[in-house]
Amino acid sequence: MSDKNKRTSDNKEISHSLGNDFKIFRNSTKFSIPLYPSYSHRAVVAFCTEGRAKVDVHGYEHSFTKGELVVIFPGQLVSLSEISEDFTVSYFSLSLNLYNDVLSGIRRFSPHFFFYMRSHYHYKLSDLETSKYINFFQLIYSKVNAPENLYRKDSIVLLMRIFYLDLYNIYKVNSHTGKQTFDNHKKELTHGFFLLIMKFYKENRSVAFYADKLHITPKYLTMVVKEVSGMSAKDWITEYILQEIKFLLKNSSLNVQEIAIRTHFSNQTSLGRFFRQHTGLSPSDYRKQNQ
Repeated sequence: MSDKNKRTSDNKEISHSLGNDFKIFRNSTKFSIPLYPSYSHRAVVAFCTEGRAKVDVHGYEHSFTKGELVVIFPGQLVSLSEISEDFTVSYFSLSLNLYNDVLSGIRRFSPHFFFYMRSHYHYKLSDLETSKYINFFQLIYSKVNAPENLYRKDSIVLLMRIFYLDLYNIYKVNSHTGKQTFDNHKKELTHGFFLLIMKFYKENRSVAFYADKLHITPKYLTMVVKEVSGMSAKDWITEYILQEIKFLLKNSSLNVQEIAIRTHFSNQTSLGRFFRQHTGLSPSDYRKQNQ
């Protein structure tokens, strides 16, 4: 697979890729996070080298500045705004297929980890950590930019497994989640459930739909997800759609009817009823309180 290389004289941006699976950019003034709130279809790891920009993940805002690392997972609701003129970033991104290949080769992460990462997606690196990360970035860059290496993709997968394992280790050390363990079958089912939610939650909100996809009964899915994650399958489905509605109410100019269409409610009244049931507020009142 041939490399796609690009150079621009103004910022000396250099990019390489393995087709759509993996893209890496050094000293780029453009960032793949959208300006409008959207669900990320790729995994992104970015290091700010100059300037600043505001990143928002599921309503958790952060001013992304020089010397900081940002980690975005597929399926997260993200946006970028307030970008300074000198904002420059070095980053790489993985397709959903490659991201799943990376995670499939290591132990299943706790479902809580992915929610933890909604608010803990940014890291201020020390001088030593910055040096280590730059070396890691350069190693990945050299692997991608090596046409003579017949195993470039395999090398990237292995290096990314190390990166995500280190990230998960930080979570385990800092989150105080306890020592409870579950058998592999239940963890596999729960992991599969969360992958399906990210793909279908807007169109399908019934537990039976997900149970059918996983070839189990709704009762068993509810029991397993509750045991492993602490919340029922129905509550997780509700959580995903509520987070999107809240994010759109806070961070977009869409009216409630447009949000209802975007989130696959039959009409504005249906969305309002659902939102009030779970928050105690109408969408309009929630928007006023968060402006």
